[in-house]
Amino acid sequence: MSRELPATAELVIWEGLDQVPPLTDGALPRPVDELYHTLAAADGMLVTAPGHSSLPAQLGHALDWVASRRAGAVLVGKPVGLVTACSRAHEATWTQIQLGRALGATGAVVYGAEIVVTPAPSHFDADGRLTDPVCRAKIRHVLEEVSSRSMARSRVNSALSHT
Repeated sequence: MSRELPATAELVIWEGLDQVPPLTDGALPRPVDELYHTLAAADGMLVTAPGHSSLPAQLGHALDWVASRRAGAVLVGKPVGLVTACSRAHEATWTQIQLGRALGATGAVVYGAEIVVTPAPSHFDADGRLTDPVCRAKIRHVLEEVSSRSMARSRVNSALSHT
């Protein structure tokens, strides 16, 4: 994925997803606090997910927390790219719909690409990196959208802070 990033973009991978508990009342769990701070500092976000009939549990938990009032509107107006990959197109579409709804509830501006990737060896190199030019172009398009929207949003916020 990082090979497709625009030159002006930086990719930071948040590694705490597997530690996010279900949404509850009470004290804010440490991984959720880290997620909030990471998202607040980011100009945009990229979510990648496999296409299934349901979202992975931890991703669902994270989206529930981010959509909650406790998140402090951390994603309102931020561009978010969605990339789903699976071997059947309808699964990618279903996952995009679920993610789009969940992220829409947070106020994020969502851009997505449904990528059908079969496990065929011709789609990947020996290191497991995606080589299919059509799939890579779709990913590049989403990353360019998020990056350009992030930069435009940063310029507006910077201009507002100087007035």
